[in-house]
Amino acid sequence: MNNENSFETFLYISKKKISILVWKNDTKDKLYENEFILENESINSELSQLEKFLSSNIVQIEKYLKRFIKKIILIIDHEEPFKIKLSLKKKNYGNFLNVKSLGLLLKDARSQIKENYNDNVIAHMIIDKYLVDGNSFTYLPGNIKFDNLSLEINFVCYSKDLFNELKKELGKYHIEIKQILSASYIRDYFSFNEKNEK
Repeated sequence: MNNENSFETFLYISKKKISILVWKNDTKDKLYENEFILENESINSELSQLEKFLSSNIVQIEKYLKRFIKKIILIIDHEEPFKIKLSLKKKNYGNFLNVKSLGLLLKDARSQIKENYNDNVIAHMIIDKYLVDGNSFTYLPGNIKFDNLSLEINFVCYSKDLFNELKKELGKYHIEIKQILSASYIRDYFSFNEKNEK
């Protein structure tokens, strides 16, 4: 395992357990997996247990991989995320929408959330609806000219205090948080897709 991009590391934290999983990116084969069941469901207990869990598992993983873990994907399942809904409107003057202008609109949305809810960290940004000249879509219709675009966006956020505590714990092992995922959002997303496939 010489290439850092050849594997992905996930750390799952809930009120009931902490688990870690490393998989090979090209095959999704599990290279390492371990979990610890928590006895006490408080955040302070979780953090002290997390420290013990990481100290015993990170070394084992790095020996197995023969590489240091530099980044980790954090999956949080111990508190309900803070959800924020935002609508943005953009005049398009009868032009086609390009990826760059959509990207700028989404960047503006993120900036507004970060500025106005600066005690939170964004885990997910979901476009719920595109309104194109008054017509509603769940996807961005391609190759059409229009005058007005509105986006209905849902942000899934977590407390910056929690994020900083977890960042501090992982920082002891020189590990950065690559991405934060909400376990409840992931569950909702997959159950929604399963219902729509039937």
